[in-house]
Amino acid sequence: MILPALLEANAPGYRPIKYALFPPLGLAELAGYLDDDDEVELVDEHVQTLSMEDEPDLVVMTVYITSAKRAYAIADAYRSRGVHVCLGGLHPTALPDEAAEHADTVFLGPGEATWPEFLRDFKAGRPAARYESHVRTLEGLPPLRRDLIERRRYLCPNSLVVSRGCPHACDFCYKESFFAGGSSYYLQPLDDALTEIERLPGRHLYFLDDNLFGSPPFARALFAELRGLGRVWQAAATVESVLRPGLLEQAVAAGCRSLFIGFESLSDDDLRAQGKLHNLGARGDGSRARYETAIRRLHDLGVMVNASFVFGMDGDDPSVFERTAEWAVRQGIETATFHILTPYPGTAAFRSRAGCCTPTGTCTTRGTPSSHRPA
Repeated sequence: MILPALLEANAPGYRPIKYALFPPLGLAELAGYLDDDDEVELVDEHVQTLSMEDEPDLVVMTVYITSAKRAYAIADAYRSRGVHVCLGGLHPTALPDEAAEHADTVFLGPGEATWPEFLRDFKAGRPAARYESHVRTLEGLPPLRRDLIERRRYLCPNSLVVSRGCPHACDFCYKESFFAGGSSYYLQPLDDALTEIERLPGRHLYFLDDNLFGSPPFARALFAELRGLGRVWQAAATVESVLRPGLLEQAVAAGCRSLFIGFESLSDDDLRAQGKLHNLGARGDGSRARYETAIRRLHDLGVMVNASFVFGMDGDDPSVFERTAEWAVRQGIETATFHILTPYPGTAAFRSRAGCCTPTGTCTTRGTPSSHRPA
């Protein structure tokens, strides 16, 4: 099992700090489905060296757009020696035909249901070329194979995920592409989440959920269980959830000390165009007023703000970079990440920019790279 690195990993001055934050939980989860007598090795190229001198029966990789070229090179090298190669993740889901040029099996969407099916088929000698996720559940999952992860190599080894997706549907979000064909938001049973938390040593936890606050009842139940355990943690939430009465206070009492917040844009028109209406509020308060109120609430409760912004929306002009940074500094935001709007195939942002979809939003050429070019 391999998490490929960025192609630029060998460039002078490359500092993979961001990519050494968290271990590859997705691969560790898939490893949990293997039989006890199966031999498995997990290699994260961001923190380890991949030799490719072995002769495995199976190679499995999680692929992002940033690592696709490297993943394809690894896949081609193993396939040339007769090794069966599987590719999954966001990039193969968005462009499965492209990925299939470098893989024996491609996975579309999350793998909780399709991966066990593939393992049965592979061991029976009849693996399919493509598996697409439709059944979505986090119930009854085997424990993550954290024994395959070298904790000392990561800044945040105590990372975990207790939900998939998000209840919102912003036009630019990868969620609608990756979770196509089934539920795009679902939860782990609370008892299972708590069992995983108990396995993690030390105090600090990092929830990698897209939106830990997405289900207020689940969040409240989780926070109630965490309270008094002495844990401190970080997670992702929305402006809406920060402004929800009582929820943030309960999170802080349970150990919340930092939140990743998707502000995305300071333009109300761009937020409306991208379907991120929950940042504007039901009464149309406007994004900036809500943002500043949310930031004050977070700071008053001792919570650090990790703000997310997206550049490249239709209303942006060259001044957007300086304006956004200056606003963030004025608000006292501690840290921020800035992203380029990328219309993934399968998202509403892509459909609005390409001519390959019907008026109802059904893509007629899903998975054909040459067809999936924004106009």
